[in-house]
Amino acid sequence: MAGVEGTSVSSSEARFAPPRSASGLALRSQVLERLSDPTVRVAVITAPAGYGKTSHAAAFAGSDPRPVAWIDVEPQLDDAPTLLVELVDALASVTDFDPTGFPAAGTPSVEYSTTVSIELGRAVRRCRVPFLLVIDDVHRLTDHAATDLITALIANVPEGSMMVLVGRSCRLDVIARLRVESTVVELGSGDLALDADGVALVLAGMGVDASAEYAEQLVAATEGWPVGVRLAGLASLADEHHVLEPPGVSGHEASILDYVSSEWLWGLSDDEREFLLQVSVLDRLSGPLCDAVLGRHDAGDVLHRLWSERLLVIPLDRRESAYRMHGLLQDVLVAQLERADSDALRQVHRRASEWFEAEGDADRAIRHALAAHDLERAERLVVEHTPTAYTNGLYATIQRWIEAFPRDRLLGSPALCLSAALAALGLGDASALSVWLRLGEDAAGPDPDPDSMAWLCLLELRATMSTGPVRPALADAAAAYRGLPPGIWHAAACLAYGAWSWTAGDPDAKRILAEGVEEARVLGAPAMEAYCSAMLGIIAHAEGDLAGATACASRARRVAADHGLERAPGMAVVSALCSLTAAAGGDSLGASADWQLARAQLALLKDLSGWANVQIRVTLAHASLLLGDRIGAETVLREARDFLARQPDATTAIGQVDKLDELVRHLRRHTAIGSSALTTAELRVLHYLPTNLSLAEIGTRLFVSRYTVKTHCESIYRKLNVGSRSEAVDAARNVGLLSTA
Repeated sequence: MAGVEGTSVSSSEARFAPPRSASGLALRSQVLERLSDPTVRVAVITAPAGYGKTSHAAAFAGSDPRPVAWIDVEPQLDDAPTLLVELVDALASVTDFDPTGFPAAGTPSVEYSTTVSIELGRAVRRCRVPFLLVIDDVHRLTDHAATDLITALIANVPEGSMMVLVGRSCRLDVIARLRVESTVVELGSGDLALDADGVALVLAGMGVDASAEYAEQLVAATEGWPVGVRLAGLASLADEHHVLEPPGVSGHEASILDYVSSEWLWGLSDDEREFLLQVSVLDRLSGPLCDAVLGRHDAGDVLHRLWSERLLVIPLDRRESAYRMHGLLQDVLVAQLERADSDALRQVHRRASEWFEAEGDADRAIRHALAAHDLERAERLVVEHTPTAYTNGLYATIQRWIEAFPRDRLLGSPALCLSAALAALGLGDASALSVWLRLGEDAAGPDPDPDSMAWLCLLELRATMSTGPVRPALADAAAAYRGLPPGIWHAAACLAYGAWSWTAGDPDAKRILAEGVEEARVLGAPAMEAYCSAMLGIIAHAEGDLAGATACASRARRVAADHGLERAPGMAVVSALCSLTAAAGGDSLGASADWQLARAQLALLKDLSGWANVQIRVTLAHASLLLGDRIGAETVLREARDFLARQPDATTAIGQVDKLDELVRHLRRHTAIGSSALTTAELRVLHYLPTNLSLAEIGTRLFVSRYTVKTHCESIYRKLNVGSRSEAVDAARNVGLLSTA
């Protein structure tokens, strides 16, 4: 075998010298620390273009004490004989590598994959002088014989030496074995992405002064992509005033579009490029979904290839069964698809909506139907899935669906108005609920069909929200209960009808509520199951059945907790019952915590549901008396009487309050200090104190004057025994009146 012709030491040093680390970068210290681990023999740095892969490798090489050989993989090196010459010369320049005995040009490729690669591995294993070999743009190596040479080197790096592979991908099977042996460190785009401090540092290096808030926003907009951050900085510098607007970095901007198209999408086949373009409207990619949307049968393989070979999609799980795109890549592709074929764009959305509906993902099905401008389909899906979303506490999701419809479509649909009203009810927005009910009734027309599903549901909601006399609300609830078919809406009617029946003294209330519990359980409507169970527990306690009340409280709490609904406003009835049963069982700490939670939830139920506002306060008054808290009992009973003034026919409730008033007179506790003494109006003000709103702005939100808010604040400070707004917030959080989130 003829030897490879050598080169001088000085020319080799220049030929294989690492690049200088670029200025203005925010290098990730944890990346450099992981590269510096003395046990690591092989490091793999992979990410799309613009993440600073080469810069981090260069910075590490510049600080490492070992001799460094750096190879940039140019197109001509994707050839085993040419690559072998480069590798042999590089190693000979930094370590005691013996360059003799390797084949000259003309040797068959098969020998490079077998005997030559074996000899190369043996030769590097015999090296005793520690070295650092960096191979940049390793993704350009596609020739099997060439990659076999790299594999041989990787597998035989001697102790004390290290190889660093840098590229947009690295498809070498040997990495998996080294990973098991813990001698390899792998770094990806997540490791290289900038955080807010890094963003601020990069912008400062460009002469752009960014606030911490802006830096956080830019991290979210770019996912920490360093080039995206620099492009945002350049956009600011291009403005003559250097004004930093809220980050609007998107794929619609020419600079982002040009960079992504030329760097990220470089080298894709026409089929791969078209595939990415068509599926870019999807926020979650999977083989079955993409097959359904594109009418093909190999989408899973294409996605895996785009991940493993190009890192153009990001796995969402370890099984690599689902992926997503980087947000800016998705923006670029969607912008291109919108310009090229808007009809195709809508067709992809429509097919995606159909697929997600079949898979039971209502939210994505609705979003894609709206994006396809298929309002009929979107309305059907919203109306069908709103009851389930409501009873699972997804009030904001329903509201988002509604806000996406054109206003004329909303105003012409009683069913959509009904969905909007449910969202408002869940969020405790009495004003919005009233408006949507009125709009729904207007949309139904002056002479609605009494058997119409939408009309019966509107009756149920009107009965639920009523704070007036019992009889009209009871009549609406009864009509809904008798007219609605089995389902979530009928379970809701059971709650309204049963609760109003109890308030009016009807003994059939328990049967109706029990029906609601069972129907909600079978249908998977946790909120409704918890509400009905809690109301049954309140009735059980009123009838002297403490064991029954405790069982109902336990069931209601478990259902609410299992579905993350404990802090929803409507769960005040559950919190109140749990407070009462805990107090009756001697758990004063638990009872007090639930009492405060119920009060905080009640503050969000202003002008909503007269039966709930009264029964919750009656229950809390019982708990207060058991805890020896006369002031708490007096406060909630006074508020209950305010509601009962509008319900003169609420015979049972009036009798309950009268008995409790009598008990209160026997309890001697005169101090009016404590969190339990806060009124509903004061609690509503309290909820705004953690914000940055001024007293005047809080007054605007609550439709009261600044002076009224100031008066409430003074009363809050006095009752909580604090001297400032921040102290009041801390005290309220300590007792559970405010969330710590």
